[in-house]
Amino acid sequence: MENKEEFLKRRIIDDMSEGVIIINFDGEILLLNHAAEQILGMTQGELKNKTIAELISTSDEKDELFELILDVIYTRKKTTKTIPYFCKDEMKYLRITTDFLTGESEKIGVIAQVSDITDATLLFLANKQLANQITNLMRSFVEVMVTAIEEESPYNANHTKSMVEYAKRYLGWLADKGELTDHTSAETAPFLMSIWLHDIGKLLVPTEILDKPTRLAAAAKDISYRIETALLMLRLKALTEPDSQAECEEQKEKLLAAKELIFSANTKGILDEETVGKLKEAAKIECMTADGNTVTLLNNEELEAITVVRGTLTPAERHTVESHVSLTAKLLSKMEFSGDYKSVPVWAGGHHELLDGSGYPDHLKAESIPWETRLITIIDVYDALTAEDRPYKPPMAPEKAFAVLDDMAEHGKIDKDLLISFRESKAWCRN
Repeated sequence: MENKEEFLKRRIIDDMSEGVIIINFDGEILLLNHAAEQILGMTQGELKNKTIAELISTSDEKDELFELILDVIYTRKKTTKTIPYFCKDEMKYLRITTDFLTGESEKIGVIAQVSDITDATLLFLANKQLANQITNLMRSFVEVMVTAIEEESPYNANHTKSMVEYAKRYLGWLADKGELTDHTSAETAPFLMSIWLHDIGKLLVPTEILDKPTRLAAAAKDISYRIETALLMLRLKALTEPDSQAECEEQKEKLLAAKELIFSANTKGILDEETVGKLKEAAKIECMTADGNTVTLLNNEELEAITVVRGTLTPAERHTVESHVSLTAKLLSKMEFSGDYKSVPVWAGGHHELLDGSGYPDHLKAESIPWETRLITIIDVYDALTAEDRPYKPPMAPEKAFAVLDDMAEHGKIDKDLLISFRESKAWCRN
């Protein structure tokens, strides 16, 4: 008859709400409590004094449980694992935690604690499925937004898509080298989403500014009409006032020369100081209107536009375009990003910040600019320089684009090491 101590131990084990199985190192099951019988759907008679090897040979559905215990016996290593388990045509999820029974001086067996966590696991899987659905919905939303941007500005959608492709290839290159997690998370979907979203603020920038192809844009038609009207009025004046013919001819030549100067400057990449001076003089030429009054050839807004030295945007228009970064942050603030996606607004909203603090909108410096944002900045500049579909400039060859980026790196504006790595990856090569 067992002693009182052994009886109490057995009763304690038997009364536990979690299943307990005790196995010796020969693989023989010495004891299992009532909770283990209920969880496993097997009785004492089916399991007690049987070896794990015997049970494996007679049961296919429960192999994973028995193989786990057998592995612990042979390796003498503790384990905690969740496994699927079939019981009466129903699949359960069991949590198995193993430890060792110790005699006076050595390990003498294995004790396996078995918990039925089916309900918790199914809830976890349902929540994971819901999270995946929400993530897919978010990705679909991003695609809708990019499509909307494409409708507004086709070049910008191409810009975003190109950037995503460059980033995918570069991150893949880092992963192949085993260096991805040295810089960012192995889960790259949130970072790629930040690229998809980085220009979403441009939805709120007027298209006529965002896609302005020339300095004058729509104003060119007004100026052309103004000149044609003035020329016609000069012809009428010369016919009705013969004494003014020489004066009218001189004025006509001035207008034609000014027209050629203005419309040549309208599409030039860079204006020199001499040309700007001539444009300012031409702007003062008086033009007769259809009602007999006179106006200057260019008004103040038109003069400001045509004398932009580089590019097509006036300072006010450039400020409007630059505001897309703040607008991106504003739009993204309306969405709740959490978990792996919590940094998306930071990465997306900082792509015009520069390491020396000269960027915008917050003039952040190197220590406040994460690696992901630094990469977006490099890719953004590279694609802007080499894009073939910009209405206001021809594409730059890759070697020239990298020369520009090298200069930025030398002046402390972008990450030099990251630029070298990006160039080495060849991720920027167009397919």
